[in-house]
Amino acid sequence: MQYFLNGLPIGAIYALVALSYSLIYAASGVLNWSQGDMVMLGAYLGFTLFQLLNLGFTPALFISMAFVACVGVLVQYFILRPLRERKAPPINVVIATLGVAIITRNIALVIWGPDAQIFSSPVSAKPITLGALSITPQDILIVTVGIGLMLVLQYFLKKTKEGKALRAVAQDRYGAILMGIDTQRSDGVAFAASAVLGAAAGILVAPIFFVTFNMGAGIGLKGFVAAVIGGLGYIPGAIAGGFFLGIVEAIAGGKISSGYRDAITFALLILVLWLKPSGLFLRKTRQKV
Repeated sequence: MQYFLNGLPIGAIYALVALSYSLIYAASGVLNWSQGDMVMLGAYLGFTLFQLLNLGFTPALFISMAFVACVGVLVQYFILRPLRERKAPPINVVIATLGVAIITRNIALVIWGPDAQIFSSPVSAKPITLGALSITPQDILIVTVGIGLMLVLQYFLKKTKEGKALRAVAQDRYGAILMGIDTQRSDGVAFAASAVLGAAAGILVAPIFFVTFNMGAGIGLKGFVAAVIGGLGYIPGAIAGGFFLGIVEAIAGGKISSGYRDAITFALLILVLWLKPSGLFLRKTRQKV
């Protein structure tokens, strides 16, 4: 049970990042490899606003998410949209997102320097114990905010006009065009929402890890693995894949060794792809998003 509790917070982080990959892939068919660096950017902005400028944690969270959302929209409109309009091969679009990731990392290196920064937790560091089980307030904060954002995303997709348009584009892009839906606008919405989720993941996880210019690479890769395990492009699958991966990592770290955690993660990915190439939770007939 303790391993399960340990896996929930990192699972929530993986789920948020997996959602960000799945949203963009479902809407535009693009694998955006700069998503991990949206996590890093959110963590650095949160560090600057909360730690250096002494804003409260909540204002720092919302301002960081808004700023990174603007970055996501700019990436879509000024880099990826022109490439797609020029009929660039999909692999070239993916490489462009890698370029965005490297540029973002280098900008962060110039602004914040190479030294790792310590992000103080906004809540008490004293663990809460219940019998043999314990959990930290930071872990509770991560899971609570993470699940809250997932519920908000579900409401946005199912109840708002923009969300319904995004779902329509994800199901059939050309059909959506025939119905008069602005697919470019939906792409921008998908990139903005994905950046918001990535930024939130960065701020939430920052008190656990040091904030560095390359912190997004590892978290982004694990989030992508979670998205693939759950079924890339399938929102409930991304959430389930994130928590599944986090709990498996916690069990592997506790029962075997934390040193083998990454190897176990990718062995699990290969096993899932071998057994069910579409992902554990995506049915072939099930719609995306």
